[in-house]
Amino acid sequence: MGKAISRTATAISGLVAVSLAFGSVAPASADPATDGSWYFDAFHIQEAHDADLTGEGVTIAVFDTQINLDVPTLNEADIEVRPSGCYNDAGNLIAPESSDTPAEHATNVLSYLVGSGQGYGDQAGVKGIVPDARILFTLLGEAGEAGSASISVTCNPKDPKDTNTTFADGVYAAIDAGADIISMSASINASVESDLALATALHEGIVVIASVSNDILADQDLGGFPSYSNGVVGVQSLDSAGRIQGDHVDSSVDVAGPGVNILWQGDGSWETQKLATGTSIATPMVAGFVALAAQKYPDATGNQLLQSLIRNTGVEDHPLNYDPEFAYGYGVASATHIFSVDPTVYDDVNPLVTVGEGDSPTAEEIADPPEPQTDPWDDQQPVEVPNLLVTLVLPLLLGLGGLVVGAGVIALIVVLVVRRRKKS
Repeated sequence: MGKAISRTATAISGLVAVSLAFGSVAPASADPATDGSWYFDAFHIQEAHDADLTGEGVTIAVFDTQINLDVPTLNEADIEVRPSGCYNDAGNLIAPESSDTPAEHATNVLSYLVGSGQGYGDQAGVKGIVPDARILFTLLGEAGEAGSASISVTCNPKDPKDTNTTFADGVYAAIDAGADIISMSASINASVESDLALATALHEGIVVIASVSNDILADQDLGGFPSYSNGVVGVQSLDSAGRIQGDHVDSSVDVAGPGVNILWQGDGSWETQKLATGTSIATPMVAGFVALAAQKYPDATGNQLLQSLIRNTGVEDHPLNYDPEFAYGYGVASATHIFSVDPTVYDDVNPLVTVGEGDSPTAEEIADPPEPQTDPWDDQQPVEVPNLLVTLVLPLLLGLGGLVVGAGVIALIVVLVVRRRKKS
């Protein structure tokens, strides 16, 4: 199996910043090297689309902040927002009048998956990897600020215990709705509820893909939930030359994907565009690659797709091998090499699940998950949100931190139970 993976956990609390570092303003351009769409050519996405591989029939569950579904690139996307019952003080949702920093993150994350490439007017928009995929979008959090207005949001009134149940309930709902992949470009507070929900998703063969922190170095070896969790794909970001983001190395990295100098919409105005860098971008890209393979090989299980993801990295065939420098993990995720092998030749086993002291969730919990500790939203209907901004913020911000904007960086500050995961 190549590089063995072991994970341990520590029960210490601290501040972890999940950030997106922005580059210079990027006006619309026909040159993919400068307009932030280089990933589309470099990873041969148009070739996949020309072969009718667009994510059709694949369901991806995404967990993130408030969103703006009014941007042109998401107008035709199949997005179902959960949970229902998320209201502000006025009892309704708020239509966006300008770009709002908390909404930019999720809006762009979804665009990298299902974006149409259409911007405002003659502007080029973000091109999605799987524009025909079905998205189940779970809103995380219960209160916070949107723009200059303080917004109090009530979410999941059926069981509003804490932010962890928002994630856990969303996972169970995604399982019930037939999700094939879970993609999460953020970290949240780890809990018993969230661990058991994650164990259940992995038991069901759902591929769980999460961004590693933008700021963690190998000698610190700290990170957040769920990227450091047992059985989860941790994603690194790289540039058009194949270089990893800055000097960012992390022992939770499993694969690397495009995430440096990528087109980003929104900066005070939704019509403003920039280049952005971050593992938050690379994560939906990799999720999209897996979704393309899932469409091409509908008989493959999630575990087999995951086996193919880490074995068929880069361009050429090679033995399974883990980067000892903790930079690339098992290699650069490929949207074409993964097509070259039928995943059903691999064992139906998650290769990232390990057995060891401190693994969370444990291999035993994944093999035989306990009953849910929190109630899914069985009696609720998805919120109807065509062309509306869902005013909601991450559980990361619940009285524990906030959005820090400055020096061209947005940082989502979160207090969490820090996890440690090592590959040895």
